[in-house]
Amino acid sequence: MKSLTILIFTLLISISSFAQSHKVEVAKNAQTYYDYMTAQNFDGVLDYMYPKVFEMAPRDQMKAGMEQMFSSPDMKIEFLSNDVTKVSEEKIVEGVTYAVVSYNSKMKMTFLSEKDKSAEDKKAFLEFMKVTMDTQFGEGNVASDPKTMSLVINMDATMFAIKDPQYDGWKFIGNDDAMKQLVDSIIPESVRTELLKE
Repeated sequence: MKSLTILIFTLLISISSFAQSHKVEVAKNAQTYYDYMTAQNFDGVLDYMYPKVFEMAPRDQMKAGMEQMFSSPDMKIEFLSNDVTKVSEEKIVEGVTYAVVSYNSKMKMTFLSEKDKSAEDKKAFLEFMKVTMDTQFGEGNVASDPKTMSLVINMDATMFAIKDPQYDGWKFIGNDDAMKQLVDSIIPESVRTELLKE
């Protein structure tokens, strides 16, 4: 009886540590992915993206789009921080393992095109942009800095982590409105329903 109790206890501990191990592994990989994003290392970001995304939007096209977005002469975008806050339980469907990563992101947008305008025009433009961003991210999540003509956006968001035997390690795909069609075609509905309600 005693040995059976020890066996069950050992089994429970190993199940528990296994359950924790995917969270640690996902969080570590997700943080590397975010660090690449913060450093604007787009090849690094794309290495961590779920490869099936590239069947719909070629990798070189996505890289060119990212480079264009982050090197616009009108607006400078920079990530101040990207931090993993939580990793969900995992769900396995047809041999593919899924989890949801919750994270907090702080992004700064500096409006370079406005720097030579009058103080009044600058103020009006920044106020307009703040109202626009408040609508998207929530009023308490957008701070404006008239001195640098910038907005700092604080947002909590989620993305899917995917461990597919076809590829090496955990890969990621963002879970936002812009990616909805892509996400819906890649992530099974049962996974989206179960993991996003956690």
